[in-house]
Amino acid sequence: MIFFNTKLIFKILIIITLSGSIVLFSDTDFFLKIFSFYNINHLTPSFADFRSYQALPLTIEKGLNPYINHEYDPWRRPFNLPIIWFYISKYLNLINEINFKIFVFLYISLFIFCVIKIVELSENIIGKILVILVAFSASSILALERGNTDLLIFSLIFIACIQKKFLSSLLILMSASILKLYPVFSFLINFHDKRKLLYSIVGMMIVFFILHEDLKYFFYNTHSTFNTGLTYGVRPIILGFFKSLERIEFDLIEFNNLYFTIFYFLILILIIISFLYFVLRNKKAQNVDFISLKNRLFLAGSSVYCFSFIFFSSFDYRLIFLIMTFPYLIENINLIKKIIMTLILVSTNFLSFYTFANSQNDFMFIGILNHFCKLTLFMFIIYELSKFFNVFINNILIKN
Repeated sequence: MIFFNTKLIFKILIIITLSGSIVLFSDTDFFLKIFSFYNINHLTPSFADFRSYQALPLTIEKGLNPYINHEYDPWRRPFNLPIIWFYISKYLNLINEINFKIFVFLYISLFIFCVIKIVELSENIIGKILVILVAFSASSILALERGNTDLLIFSLIFIACIQKKFLSSLLILMSASILKLYPVFSFLINFHDKRKLLYSIVGMMIVFFILHEDLKYFFYNTHSTFNTGLTYGVRPIILGFFKSLERIEFDLIEFNNLYFTIFYFLILILIIISFLYFVLRNKKAQNVDFISLKNRLFLAGSSVYCFSFIFFSSFDYRLIFLIMTFPYLIENINLIKKIIMTLILVSTNFLSFYTFANSQNDFMFIGILNHFCKLTLFMFIIYELSKFFNVFINNILIKN
C-alpha cells in the first residue's frame, strides 16, 4: 500500500502553480497589474536580468568581450558577473527559449521551496505571517519579475545553512560565490571553531583566486552603482547626498571622486566604531551560537545585507536575504528585534512608496527616507551581529 504525504504534495502543487504561473504568464495583464501595484516597470522580454546570461554565448562566440560590449543583451548592458555563466548558458543551451524558461522555472521553484521551509521554521503564527509578507514584498516581486539569480543564490545559501556536514556547506557556499561574489560574506556561518574558520578562509581565498581577473568588472558594470533610488548601501547614500545638494542648488560642494572617497571612509570609520561599541556592550551575550539553524540563517542573511551595504551598491531585490533572519528574530523577541522586523517590512516595500511621488522634490524626500530606513536597519542588525562576534572571540580565539 502506498502512503501519500499530503502536506508534501500540497507544497509541490503550490510551488509548481506559483512558479509555472510566473514563467508562463508574466507578460499577461494579470501580472502586469501586480507589477504596477508594486510600482515595478515590467521589462520585455520577461526575466530581463537573466536575459543577459542567456545572450553570453552569442556575444563571446562573435569574439566580443561581454564585460565591455555585450552586443546580444537585449538592453546592451555590459556583463557584471563571473564568466562561468557563459559555460552554464552554453552547455544548457539557454539560448533556446524553452530551456531558458525551464531553468528560470527551476530556480524560482527552489526559492519558493526555501521560503516555505523558513515559514515552517518560524514557530509562531506572527513569524510565519511576517515571512510571507516579506516574500510578497516589492523587493521579492522585483527579483521574480527580473528573474534575478539572487533567487538561486538565496536557495544555495539556505541549503548550505541546513547542511550538517561542514564540507558540504563549505563547497555549496564556494559554488554560490563563484556564481556571484557576495556569498563569500555568508562564510560566517561556519566560523564555529578554528578548523572550520581556517578551511573557510582557504575557501574564500580560492574563490577570489578564481575570480580575481574579472573583479573590476563586477563593480564598474553594475548599474546599481550609479542608481540611488532603488538601491541600498553606503555608495548610494553618498551619491544621493550629492544629488540632493544639486537638486536644491547648493553649489558649495561639487561631487568628485575625492569627496566620494573621503565621505566613504568617514562612514566606514563610524561603522567600525559603532560595531566595536556594540561588541563591548554585548560582552555577556547569552544563547547565541553558530550551530542552531535559526542562528545560522540569521548570520547568512544579515551578513549578506550588511557586507553588501558596506562594499557594494545593491538593487532592492537583494533584500530578499533578510527573509532568512525571521526565525531568529521572532525567537526570544525584544524591542531591538521588533524594530528590526518593522524596518525590514518597510525597507522591502520602499519601491512602492515612489508611487506617491508627484514631483522631483517628492522623489528626493522619499529617497532620503528610503536610505535613512535602510541605514537604521543596518545599524540595528550589526548590533545583533556583535553578539555573534563576541562568541567568536571568546569561544574560538581565546578559549581554543
